[in-house]
Parts: sequence; structure tokens; C-alpha cells
Amino acid sequence: MRIEEKVRQRAKRQKIQKAVLASVYLTAGLGLILMAPNAARLLKYVGKYIGPKPRLNRRINQAVNRLRERGLIERVETNRGIALRLTAKGAKLAASLEDEEKHFKIQKPKRWDCKWRIVIFDIWERRRSVRDRLRTLLQRNGFVKIQNSVWVYPYDCEELFVFLRTNLRLGKGILYIVAEEVENDGTLRKHFGLPSV
Repeated sequence: MRIEEKVRQRAKRQKIQKAVLASVYLTAGLGLILMAPNAARLLKYVGKYIGPKPRLNRRINQAVNRLRERGLIERVETNRGIALRLTAKGAKLAASLEDEEKHFKIQKPKRWDCKWRIVIFDIWERRRSVRDRLRTLLQRNGFVKIQNSVWVYPYDCEELFVFLRTNLRLGKGILYIVAEEVENDGTLRKHFGLPSV
């Protein structure tokens, strides 16, 4: 299997796991959510990552098993069938994921100030999960990768940067730059719907 395909599949698995975690959190809180008959309640959050419906139950079961291995979720037998419940660790993570969604939607100003915000990071291989999380958050917030570990965005996003630095414990491993110009930025301007020079 090619490296790119492996990365895509790993990212997809992580998205499905997070969606399942969020689904249990949002649907049942700290209570139980029944898996039977066809995980329909989870479909709202997970369906877009899975594809054809016949694969739904298999993919959700795989995600649930991985979440159980990580100690984030547990299966509980009830008189109505198998149910899922978040562990304390799982509830904490699900709440933090929801907080990220709520608090870090960067507001686009009416007019661009003609400055580029560039984020550069250098994170050790042993912290690969943190590096992957950072990339996911940058992507989710609309950043564009222009080189390895170099991402760009046209609007003020310092609040997000401070969150990333502190919440992911990056310290000096991440750098925020405000630049007047980026060489050959025509493609970027087009991507962000900004006026050309």
C-alpha cells in the first residue's frame, strides 16, 4: 500500500472514531446509547466519513473497538441489548473536541488587511499524534499547507494560535508569523477568494 493511501486511511479512521465519540457524547451524555439495531443514531455524525451504507456497521464497530482499546468508551449489556457508555477519560476528550469546534471558528473580516498569517512547526516524531492533531485543527480552520509544516491563512487567527500552543503543549515548537507578502501568492488569493494584485 502506498504511503499516501495509508495516511488517508489513518486520517479517515481517526475521523470516524472522533465522530463516534462525539455522537455518544452528544446523544447520551454520560448515559448509554444502544448499538442495536443498526447504529442509526451514529449515522448522523459518522455517515459522511464511511461511504456506502452496507459498510456502516462494520466501520462503526471497528471505531468502537479502537475507542475501547484506548479506554475512551465501554460496552455495557442491558436488557435491551448492547449499549455504549463514555468513560471519564472519553467524556473529557469528547468535551474538549466539542469545545474546539465551538470556540475556534475564525471570523472573516469584511475586508482583508493584505497580510498573510503563517504557522510553522517543528514537532518531534515521538509526538506524532500531537503533530497530526495540529494538522487536523489547521485544516479544519481553513489553513492551506504551502510546504511541509508550513501553513498559511489570510486573516487574524492569533487566538487560535495561542490555543494550539498551550493546549497541545507546543512551546517553541510552533511559530506564528504575520507577513506582508508571500511569493507567487496568486493561487492562494484565488483559493481564499481574495482580490488579485
